[in-house]
Amino acid sequence: MSEESQKIYTFSVEAVYEMLDSAQDDRDVARELLAMYLDLESQNEYISFLLSEVFWTNYSITKLIEKEIDTAVLTEDKQFIVTETTLNILQSLVISKHAASSELRKMSVSLQEN
Repeated sequence: MSEESQKIYTFSVEAVYEMLDSAQDDRDVARELLAMYLDLESQNEYISFLLSEVFWTNYSITKLIEKEIDTAVLTEDKQFIVTETTLNILQSLVISKHAASSELRKMSVSLQEN
């Protein structure tokens, strides 16, 4: 898709920073759980895979949003402008994160901070 035919979308500054904070928090929790889980003598490889997936997707979401903030183009009313390509990547990452998180919940593994 050429840049000229891409749609653009806007997000409020607040929404962008909320997404960033959430991804950073979720990334940190997944990293801690993965490290703890890998230290166990007996472990389920599928859970390790899912925790890795959650960590990776949150890491990628964080990096993508940080890049967007660094190169931000704002509208006159202070909304972030995001290209369709960036939004599609973000959506794919969020869907992958949700799928892995849902699968972990089915296996009684919580990603909530205590």
